[in-house]
Amino acid sequence: MDLVGALMPHALSFGLVFSRVAGFVAASPFPGNHVAVTQRVGLTVCLSWLASSVVRAPSLTLDARCVVSAAVELGCGVVLGLAFRFVFAAAEVLGQNLSQATGLSAPSVLNPTLEAQDAPLARALGLFAMYLALALGAHRVGLAYLFASFRTLPPGASMAFENTAVTFVDLAAQALSVGLRLSLPVAAVALAVQVALAMVSRAAPSLQLFSVGLTVLVAAGAAVLLASAGDLATGLAEHLATLAPRLDALLTALRPSPP
Repeated sequence: MDLVGALMPHALSFGLVFSRVAGFVAASPFPGNHVAVTQRVGLTVCLSWLASSVVRAPSLTLDARCVVSAAVELGCGVVLGLAFRFVFAAAEVLGQNLSQATGLSAPSVLNPTLEAQDAPLARALGLFAMYLALALGAHRVGLAYLFASFRTLPPGASMAFENTAVTFVDLAAQALSVGLRLSLPVAAVALAVQVALAMVSRAAPSLQLFSVGLTVLVAAGAAVLLASAGDLATGLAEHLATLAPRLDALLTALRPSPP
């Protein structure tokens, strides 16, 4: 019984750390739902072990207060992971807009992240954005702030989740703005092509442009997309670079105000 009593505080501390890390891994785009569940669980256990080795164990007992603390820790991890996902959502908005503009939204594949159908072009741009995030080290920034959160907000501490609403609204607005802005060149060319085809069809009604119109639209969209690939990568990289200040602001908002 003495051994159990001595190990119980450490086990409860590891449980709180595991809850926060699990929330982050489940909500963030890294490693993502494309990775097997067993590998995500293994990553969560490894990260929790690393974090628990430097976290001071709170004095807890196995009671209702411990369950509430675990739920708070899970919410903290989910909030941090969602902030990462909201920054990454700009690539998803970009992919969906480009698919609609180029006429490639009809074919679809399953997106396991959203449990919905995605266009192949949107999936390709999402994977490209993930490779870009890995190359820039955005995943390391997210993990660094996850570990830093244990110093800023120790396990078992109270958190002001209500203060994060403004931050998430700003994150959603920025992701939508960046995705729309980066898709404007392709959308403008696609609109010009469709207007030109409509004028030709109006001038010569006997011509059957439906069979060649989609081909012209896809070819024009692909040409502009390839020509602006460098600008797209630069714009996404600049947006992903804002992850650190966003997470910093989120941790500041989570810290409760002194009485």
